[in-house]
Amino acid sequence: TFTISPDGQTITELDFMQHDPGNNGYNSLVKVDSDTVALAYRSPSSGTIKTFDIDSDGDITLADSLVHTTGGAFFNSLVQVDSDTFALAYVDCVWCNGGIYIATVDIDSDGDITAVKTKSKISNMSYQYTGEGYNSLVQVDSDTFALAYTGAWYDGYISTLTISSDGQTITKVDTLEHDEQNGTYNSLVQVDSDTYALAYHGSTGGGASPDGGYISTLTISSDGQTITKV
Repeated sequence: TFTISPDGQTITELDFMQHDPGNNGYNSLVKVDSDTVALAYRSPSSGTIKTFDIDSDGDITLADSLVHTTGGAFFNSLVQVDSDTFALAYVDCVWCNGGIYIATVDIDSDGDITAVKTKSKISNMSYQYTGEGYNSLVQVDSDTFALAYTGAWYDGYISTLTISSDGQTITKVDTLEHDEQNGTYNSLVQVDSDTYALAYHGSTGGGASPDGGYISTLTISSDGQTITKV
């Protein structure tokens, strides 16, 4: 945790916690409430969600932990669905025949994590890893979400899906292959009510050799039925 002065000139570290000594990565951190955050990450050979309490002095305390998959969880993207429901996009077992999944969990204001409520496969993975993943998940409206990800052979895709308010039902709605050459390292953000911007590593030559950074704009309807590259 840090304090940053209003003019941005001074950054001061307040607290530090090594919450896991293993070979970890693919972090996605979101705010649960005013003093609680949730972290999804890949721990060695598993996927883990942890919550932390952070008080007004910046002191960090581990609140709860849940191993949600034992197959590994790569390219995590965690978003809040409602006050206590969260959705996580991740790749299960990146070096084998896994896939890109969306899972939902309950996290209350105290940071207590309920076991995974449901999970749904959004995209299959090739038998040999060919670039799938690089997920970026955003909320479109109360029950609609958009996922930017890399499909087989590094092509760029966006899929829309609906998630019920109780987190029990995940339904894939539509899919657009927005880049037929390459679409990795995705970062998707909402611009206004139906406009989205996607930053990614693209390629004009195809295959696994991206040649630069790209930004694409898209319109996505509130029900997720229509995805249009602008």
